[in-house]
Amino acid sequence: MEPLAKALVDLATGLNLTVRNVTTHTRDEPTVQEGIERLTAYSYLARLLDTCEVGRIDHEPEST
Repeated sequence: MEPLAKALVDLATGLNLTVRNVTTHTRDEPTVQEGIERLTAYSYLARLLDTCEVGRIDHEPEST
């Protein structure tokens, strides 16, 4: 996997583990500032994904 692709996967994983599952980490509601920061992090991830070039690799079936 290319370094940027791995970084994007890691960023998405981290956001999902910490932002989407916030109730598993604390019972407190996030502040407005924390909410804005979380939305900003997802927005940044979406912007990075929008700039990616999607490619496809066709794998030849292995012959036996």
